[in-house]
Amino acid sequence: MNAQANSIYWQSNYDEAHHQAVKSSKNIMVFLIEKDKPINKEILINTFMNQEYINTINKKYISIIITKNQKISYPIEALFTVEYPAVFFLDNNNLFLCNPILGNITPDRLRAHLLKCN
Repeated sequence: MNAQANSIYWQSNYDEAHHQAVKSSKNIMVFLIEKDKPINKEILINTFMNQEYINTINKKYISIIITKNQKISYPIEALFTVEYPAVFFLDNNNLFLCNPILGNITPDRLRAHLLKCN
């Protein structure tokens, strides 16, 4: 039987997640959202749950959800965007692995980025 995770293991504190990424030699995936937007829930359900790439993400990345203007700090200068939602892919030194996904984050777009961002 193949045990497969059905969702991403999300964290909400960037500093703690970054520390964990360094300690475990993983990359970082940041899902940057605006508060109270219906598209966020839609993307979480359709793109970040019950997809074949979920195990790969959980194995290779520390994943973080950050809400625009949240009080807990994150590298806002590095993760600056005017288009939400956005997904950024960073190594554990906070360097970009590839361009972010901006706007509608579909399973196909995420799948393609996972291939080129590794």
